[in-house]
Parts: sequence; structure tokens; C-alpha cells
Amino acid sequence: MSIDPLERGLEQSFETERLSRFIRDCQDIEELRQTALFLVQQIAQQKAASNWMASRASESENARLEMLAKMIRRPDQEES
Repeated sequence: MSIDPLERGLEQSFETERLSRFIRDCQDIEELRQTALFLVQQIAQQKAASNWMASRASESENARLEMLAKMIRRPDQEES
């Protein structure tokens, strides 16, 4: 059984609902503005973290593939 990494957990669903209710019910434009700016910062930070993790994963995969290629080539070199 695999877990979908994009599926939101229960905690994230509650947080999303809490923020959605706050935004719908809020009457103070300045408070909405501050919340929006906070959320923009959070999204930017999340995107940066996702990009960093994807880059590290790619580097790791490349290193494993290079090691595998060396292991595959090694028997050919010993026969020569």
C-alpha cells in the first residue's frame, strides 16, 4: 500500500479549513492583507524547500547511477 505524497493529511485539512473560515469571516481588510502576505511567504518557502529536495534527490540518483555504471564497466576492464 503506497501513500500518495500529494494527499493532504488530517492535520493539513484542518489547517486549511481553519484558514478558509478565517478568510471568509474576516471583516478587517488589514488583517486579511497580513494573512495573505503570510501565506505568500509560506508558499514561497514551501516551493524553495520542494525545489531543494528535488535537486538533492536528483543528485543522489545520479550518483547511484554513476556508481552502477562503474560496477557494470568493471568486469569488462578486468577481462582486457
